[in-house]
Amino acid sequence: MTLLRKAIRTMLEQKPRYIGSLLLLMISSMMFVMLNTTSLNLNHTFSTFSQRNMLSDAEFSVNGKIDPAALGNKFAAQVELGGTADCQAKPRQTLRVFSLMDEVNIPAVAAGNLPGASEITLDRLFAETNGYAIGDTITVADKEFTVSGYSFLPNFIYVVKSKEEIMNDPKTFGTGVVSKADFEALPDQNEVYAIRFDERENIKAQEAAVKNVLRSQGVNITNWQSTEKKVNVSYVPMEISVLSTMSAAVPLAMLGLSCVLLGMLMWRMIQSESVIIGTFYAQGYRRRELLRHYLTFPLLVSVIGSAAGSLLGLLLMNSVFKFMLTAFPMPVYETISNPWLIVFEVLLPVLILCGVTWGITNKILKTPPAILMKGGETKTKTNFIERHLRLDRWKFNTKFQIREQVRSLSRTFFLLFGIVVATMLMLYGLTMKSSVDYMLNEGIKELYNLKYEYVFTSEKTGPAPAGTEQFGAAYVSLSGNEDLSFYVTGVLPDTDKIKLKDSSGQPFKPEQTTITAPLAQKLNVNEGCNLTVFDTDNGQEHTFKIEKIADTYAGDFLFMPLAQFNSEFKLPTDAYIGIWSDQPRTFAQGEIRSTKSIDAIVTGFGILLAQMAPMIYGLIAAAFIVGLLIIYIVTGLVVDESRTSISLMKVFGYRKKEIGKLILGSNTLIVIAGYLLGIPALLGTVGALYGSLTDSLQIVLPVKLNVWYMLLGFVMVLVTYEFAKLLCRKKLARIPMSEALKAGTE
Repeated sequence: MTLLRKAIRTMLEQKPRYIGSLLLLMISSMMFVMLNTTSLNLNHTFSTFSQRNMLSDAEFSVNGKIDPAALGNKFAAQVELGGTADCQAKPRQTLRVFSLMDEVNIPAVAAGNLPGASEITLDRLFAETNGYAIGDTITVADKEFTVSGYSFLPNFIYVVKSKEEIMNDPKTFGTGVVSKADFEALPDQNEVYAIRFDERENIKAQEAAVKNVLRSQGVNITNWQSTEKKVNVSYVPMEISVLSTMSAAVPLAMLGLSCVLLGMLMWRMIQSESVIIGTFYAQGYRRRELLRHYLTFPLLVSVIGSAAGSLLGLLLMNSVFKFMLTAFPMPVYETISNPWLIVFEVLLPVLILCGVTWGITNKILKTPPAILMKGGETKTKTNFIERHLRLDRWKFNTKFQIREQVRSLSRTFFLLFGIVVATMLMLYGLTMKSSVDYMLNEGIKELYNLKYEYVFTSEKTGPAPAGTEQFGAAYVSLSGNEDLSFYVTGVLPDTDKIKLKDSSGQPFKPEQTTITAPLAQKLNVNEGCNLTVFDTDNGQEHTFKIEKIADTYAGDFLFMPLAQFNSEFKLPTDAYIGIWSDQPRTFAQGEIRSTKSIDAIVTGFGILLAQMAPMIYGLIAAAFIVGLLIIYIVTGLVVDESRTSISLMKVFGYRKKEIGKLILGSNTLIVIAGYLLGIPALLGTVGALYGSLTDSLQIVLPVKLNVWYMLLGFVMVLVTYEFAKLLCRKKLARIPMSEALKAGTE
């Protein structure tokens, strides 16, 4: 009991150290539990929704009719004919209407009922944003429908008009579901077959078998989209993957910080208490009792910090999960939690921290009591760095500050590591914003010199409509790797609608076969290489020689002259599949397959940046707190370990400001070095994250960090450092001159 009271008293006397360690553990535990539980529930909700509502494995269109039942029987699958139609609800407001499905991609009802005759269900965000309540009427394609409820679509979870728009604006785009009879009366229908295999293994191989059979029967597949590549669905597992990665990396990094911190605290505390330990020995305390005593410190901190953080993480999980469901609307049948996750989160820091402390304490306790009572073993040897430093040529102040760092390398490395982590947290959100800004300004706005893109349902020949420019396009996949898909685009050689530039920034015309830089990196090809692909519509192979590489991040494209494109894909010399225009245009019913608005894409990125703002500010605030804790604790260690030197300086007449500059300012170079090292570490981490996004979503994001953001981050780190020094100045001022007289044991 005496030793327990001493442990509590020691912790209360050194509150900043232990509170800082406890907060770091609490934050890491909170993030670990919160992100892992959110990821677990998001994955469970997605899996349950996919299974219960029969999410399709692929959706495809053909240039005719097929028998869904016969195809399903042949391949042990559920096949159903559905479709979509983009209709206008209000001026500049598109509602993508789906045909009600009964076997595959079955809608789930959030409120109300599934649609009957002249009824429609809407996605909740679109309905609430535009004021459509259940029972209201909405005009779709000049026909009035009654809103019968709000629904979720398993094949359209992430509600965006196209993958280029990234973020949806519910004021201008939403989804609806109508009965099959009402759908047949809508204009501009796009009939789509959905297929879901009964056997849930080797989905890709089963898809390939279906495509081969259809082609062998003379069926022309005009479009085939695997669900795993459809952004409206694949964004969900991507987000789950990102959450899982973050829930492992960030909390473990902070746990590592906490372990290093507590290890340093215990090492220095035990060294400073060597006389007390020797006295305990002399009074008859056993080695086992002293070990238990010093294990009390990390045990209390780790249990309290991890338990409180885990509880806080569970409480915050509901808010984060609900926020995720606003971006990925799905029905929640149940929320789950993994109790072993909590057990792991509590036991891991206990085992690590107690293990570290046990090793340190056991080593100290091997020293004979007589030596401990004299202050422990005196080490007069300098480390290898200090031995090789030639400090005689420097002034006293400089020599003193350098020795402060090299004589405690563990403390220096800890501060360096902490600043690197704080820098990465602080600049992570700003790096994402810089990357999106760059892709928007240097990519999309520079590449496209147009307003609208219209793609027809079939190739046209002859001159393009006045005021427009024609182009050809084919969706191809890399031969031998069907997962790598991109567009081959045929353009007029003298076009001004597409602006390309080389790596030196010089513009050039697409008069040769040109590949965009991100696609070239992904495919690992250079100028002069041959690239073999196959057309996803008919399976025919094509080989292209790469002649130029365009430095643009607007997407994965292979550009070539339109005449060469038509010749390669065996089309009439004057054929084209779409047109580019600076003005909105109208077309006959069923003539247009898709429409792209560059302004809508830019608006989507603007919404993305706006939604990123709270995350960016939150990361900056979290980084400030983490950095402040680390710098304050390490600076406090410097003050405690330099008590004798500080006391002597006061005796010699040094002023408070001078002492503060010598003691507290000795870490400035380490803080600057940590910030500079944090930038490449951050860019490498973000590059790996963007690489995973590219593989799963075919989205190419450049890793960019604005120079002004770098300067802002540097200012934030210095402000944090100065604030921590300000907090430690009071501690420094309280050290009396008589402290130097207590150094007799040395």
